[in-house]
Amino acid sequence: MVHTKPGLTAVEAMAAPPAPASTGPTAAQIRADREARRRDRMRYRLRHQTAPHKVLVAVWSAAWLARAAVWLTGDAEAVSAATAGTAGLAAVIVAMVLRRGRTRRVRTWLYTCLAAAVTWLTVAAGNGVDWTMTAALAGIGFGLATPWWRHHRIPNVTPATAPTPAFDLDSVPALWAANVASKGGALPESYLTDPQISATKERYNVQLRAGRQSIATAMAALTLIASGLHVAQEDIVLERHDSGDASRVALTVVRKSPIKVSQPYRGPQLDYDPATNIGTVFLGPYADGEGSAPWKLFSHNSIWGGLVVGGIGSGKSRLLEALLCSMRASGLVTTFYGDPQGGTSSDALASNATWAARGNEQIMAMLRGLDRLVYWRGIENSARGRNGFTPRPHRPGVVAVLDECHMILSDEVHGEEATAICERIGRVGRKLGIALILASQEGDLPTFGGSNGLRNAVRRGNTVVLRTTNTQTAGVLKLDFDPTLLPDLPGYGYTVAAIGTTDRTAPFRSYYLAELTDDELDAVHAGAEAREGTSHWWLAHTPDAPLDDDLVALRALGTPYAERNVAVEAARAELTGQLDDLISGRIDAVEFATPKTTPADAGQAAGYGKVVAFPGALNLEAPAENPATPTTPVAAAPDPSGLTPAARDIYQAIKAGTTKKGDLITVTGLSDSGVIKALSELMARGDVVKARHGHYALASDQPAADAADVAVDELLRQAVALVVTTGIPTPAMLTRRLTVTTDQARWLLDRMTETGVLGPAGPDGTPTVLVTADQLDQTLADIDA
Repeated sequence: MVHTKPGLTAVEAMAAPPAPASTGPTAAQIRADREARRRDRMRYRLRHQTAPHKVLVAVWSAAWLARAAVWLTGDAEAVSAATAGTAGLAAVIVAMVLRRGRTRRVRTWLYTCLAAAVTWLTVAAGNGVDWTMTAALAGIGFGLATPWWRHHRIPNVTPATAPTPAFDLDSVPALWAANVASKGGALPESYLTDPQISATKERYNVQLRAGRQSIATAMAALTLIASGLHVAQEDIVLERHDSGDASRVALTVVRKSPIKVSQPYRGPQLDYDPATNIGTVFLGPYADGEGSAPWKLFSHNSIWGGLVVGGIGSGKSRLLEALLCSMRASGLVTTFYGDPQGGTSSDALASNATWAARGNEQIMAMLRGLDRLVYWRGIENSARGRNGFTPRPHRPGVVAVLDECHMILSDEVHGEEATAICERIGRVGRKLGIALILASQEGDLPTFGGSNGLRNAVRRGNTVVLRTTNTQTAGVLKLDFDPTLLPDLPGYGYTVAAIGTTDRTAPFRSYYLAELTDDELDAVHAGAEAREGTSHWWLAHTPDAPLDDDLVALRALGTPYAERNVAVEAARAELTGQLDDLISGRIDAVEFATPKTTPADAGQAAGYGKVVAFPGALNLEAPAENPATPTTPVAAAPDPSGLTPAARDIYQAIKAGTTKKGDLITVTGLSDSGVIKALSELMARGDVVKARHGHYALASDQPAADAADVAVDELLRQAVALVVTTGIPTPAMLTRRLTVTTDQARWLLDRMTETGVLGPAGPDGTPTVLVTADQLDQTLADIDA
């Protein structure tokens, strides 16, 4: 019969599993637990050490019992004899029991102990137990117990240590030791310390091989370290150690990175405190999730620009758009934007900046206006006793962005002037409310127009380096890492700490603003509103602070600023007209695109680093005096044919006696760039030569000997400009940059020493450059004179 539980049928009860057996402890388990507790007690562990004390107490107690018998009977002799007999008998029995299995030495010690106990007990029973007898018992007993204690020593207990965890072969320390720190690894003999492990990342301190390795060594091996740890490169963060110890590096292995996916821009990322005038724009999250990458905008009495380097597809333009959008949200910034590519680098910035300069001609107009603003804001600060710049809505800061700056700063026509203006802005602009941001795909010397001063000045603010293919970038910018090896993630790059600061040099990923499609862009240009969330939309909804109330700025920027939109429309109309001519067949695309000058032609308007062709080899010796051989002027030639209208006007003006470039602009009514282009055309044809700095003459009016002198003078001017701007007064540099022989380079350096450009040689044998970049123009004028 099957008994069922309530709610169960018999069949269900039969199919149900049997009830589990009782899980209570068994009798054996209880006895074992009890024995374990007993053995763990202190008195059990010290039983051997306390045994002699217990024996002495027993003997001393027996003596008191004997004395009690004496007090009861009154017969001390009888009690003493009885005690001796009883103790002797007990001693014999104990000796017989304990002697088995003992060595002779142990048996001798045992008999001695028993004899001493019986003797002391007999004497104490007859004479009484006083302090003397007690002391004698203690001395004899402890002396005889010494061999016992020597045999039963208290062991030296080793401090308990935490159990060693099982070694995980896939842990970061194990992989580091096996793949990175091993012989032949990326960082041999290095090791990890101070682990800090969380759910999202693991942090360690890397102890490098002192004197053999540094953070530069570690950063150069970043891809190998990532390979050795079996993680992606973007999940490794290496930074300088907080202690300043150059042999230690902070390592973070990110397990859950916030930059694995693109970071959409969700609005202005600006932190500004009006009380302290400190403002910071945040570019995007760091790779380890600890905060966001900062861009210093405002500090006490200053506004800051910086450098952004990133190759094609690196996300440089999107970063600039997000950066300027956050800046404009402060209501304290007006943005200028220059793009040598006609605004195609970022149409969003070109369409929304207060002054957008499209092409080098317009950029030069903008830079000259900024140069005037630097001067007049300096006058304003002096007149009003200001020692810096504090942004205000009625006097906002001006942030000028030069996108693809290498195309203007290294331009053959405008490069020298543009670099000089940018260098002045970089040096003094921060305390006058004018910040310069240079953006380029390269990051090499042409990015700065060959000016170390400009490079150093602009990098005092902020430096952001994205992925680039230029192998010179790391060396020119003195980076700890190689930007050519960065992951191919748009917006991924490094913030680079300025020298002397405690800022982080660490990887991050910038916020991303969506772009318009081509059809949407056409609609926006036609007047439609941009799609929400795109760069055009955000920039349109964070307008620039107006300059309308800043009369000093308006007057300093002048007519080019007031007519900036007219210039843009005129340029656009000209481009549209060229397209119409091409489509209609009025111009030949092949002929139109063929350059009218070549870089190696003699006498071109020399830009930085241009090579001048010479009539024959350079004579390094002083010319022999020969009064009987006068130089013969070249015969006059008729007006040349085939010139453009502008070149013809310039030729006729020079022929009429107008030789200075500024006067040519006034006489012909051409623009500055128009005169330069016409002069370049005439000089390339050989119709006009450069007589001296800033002056031109007809080639037919120049004697042959004078033409050679002009060429040599021009070469000397270029050599001086190179030495002053680079700070490298060596023949090797001149032979490489000017395509001259080593003897000719030494001759040029000797002339520089004679003219005061170079001073005595230093400890390394290299002459000292005595002229600064600010003194270059005056030095060249002195050489011409």
